[in-house]
Amino acid sequence: MKKQFYFILFLLLLSGSKMQSQATATVFITDLSSPNPMVIDGHTMYIGLYELNKIVKINLSQPGLPPTDVVTGVNRPYGLALKDHTLYISEFGANRISKFNLNGSGTSAEIMLSNISSPIGLEFSGNDLYIALEGDNKIAKIDVTQPNPQVKDIASAASPFDIEIVGNDLYFTERFQGKVSKVSLNSSGAPTTVVQGLSYPSGISHYGNEIFVCEADAAKVSKFNITQPNPVLSVGIASSEFIYPSGIITKEKTIFVSDFFSGSLLKTDLAALSVSEQTNKNKISVYPNPAKEYLTVANVKSKDYKIFDMAGNLIVSGRIERNTVNVSQLIKGNYIIQIGDVIKKFIKN
Repeated sequence: MKKQFYFILFLLLLSGSKMQSQATATVFITDLSSPNPMVIDGHTMYIGLYELNKIVKINLSQPGLPPTDVVTGVNRPYGLALKDHTLYISEFGANRISKFNLNGSGTSAEIMLSNISSPIGLEFSGNDLYIALEGDNKIAKIDVTQPNPQVKDIASAASPFDIEIVGNDLYFTERFQGKVSKVSLNSSGAPTTVVQGLSYPSGISHYGNEIFVCEADAAKVSKFNITQPNPVLSVGIASSEFIYPSGIITKEKTIFVSDFFSGSLLKTDLAALSVSEQTNKNKISVYPNPAKEYLTVANVKSKDYKIFDMAGNLIVSGRIERNTVNVSQLIKGNYIIQIGDVIKKFIKN
């Protein structure tokens, strides 16, 4: 009885004291094909469609309008950057960087830099374009004002994917290492690991002091605070619509996430976090109760669940499929289901 009491007390405390600081993303645009990189200019968003070998644009104020082709014939676009009305594109499949004048005519890009290996993330600091070179295992940069820009190595990296510059620090994801590292732009020192234990970290962006990272294989976006000496990962953005979140970008107080396999662009409003998250928690439901074969769950932010008996023993765990959990294999009795930081008691008939 004592073990049961402390276990239930622990779960209730966990449920009640959890800070509601994660956001929920909703679908903004659908029917895109393999979207990944994004860049925003005012109310216009440019999106790279990897498998269609092109860049399209959408109007953020009118998401119902169909995307318009901007650049075609690029080979597997995986990174975008914008400066002075010029769009810079990393062509992952062609091992090169191209550029496109948005004030010009036509839809063909101009080759700017070749003989690099698997370029992905792009980010500007002044006139310097920083590049994540996955195949070359390094972060490099070029000065785009030069007629024949030369590649300058910045730091070694293990299969770097995306880049985010915050102040004088350059953060980058290392997909196969499952971590985020950083290097100072003002020194020649080696990169340092910031956080690790991520599941295929891909796109990276920041809002205030928080870095948001797409964990593609975990179908979520995690975050950490860069002011902490030893940052701790937590869930930053969750959505039942996530399948393989890959690209991410921040505009003012809104974060957009591109989901590569679902073909969707999702968005979340960070300004509404403090109010909406506590409200949404009260709307979480698990039903029917008692249940016979299936539990239906609504408004949860995690797809992983655990079911415990009243003695605190883990009975079963798994992933929520189509907002349902199969409980037909359980014997009759009282149970506790944990979904992320949500704790609910239910009866199996």
